[in-house]
Amino acid sequence: MKTTRRTFTLGFKILAASMSIHCGRVSDVARELNISTSTLRHWKKLYQDGRFTIKKTSAELSHINELATLRKRIKELEIERDILKRLKISSPGAAGEI
Repeated sequence: MKTTRRTFTLGFKILAASMSIHCGRVSDVARELNISTSTLRHWKKLYQDGRFTIKKTSAELSHINELATLRKRIKELEIERDILKRLKISSPGAAGEI
């Protein structure tokens, strides 16, 4: 017999996590909602850490990766600029030469 894995909506997970925080023991809430205690503890931790989010699409992930790459490049360029400024200031006789 093949078992299927149950899936829960984000709203249900948030509701279950908040119930476990405000309405009593995790084991009692898990039993009432017919879910395992370890699953509810995991959801509760995610909820308390503020990490319950909707899954990101591949386009969103692509934009996030591009943004990180661009920020890294900006940082590199700022470091280069600062080095060039220091070279220009430290060699007054060689103004304009690098």
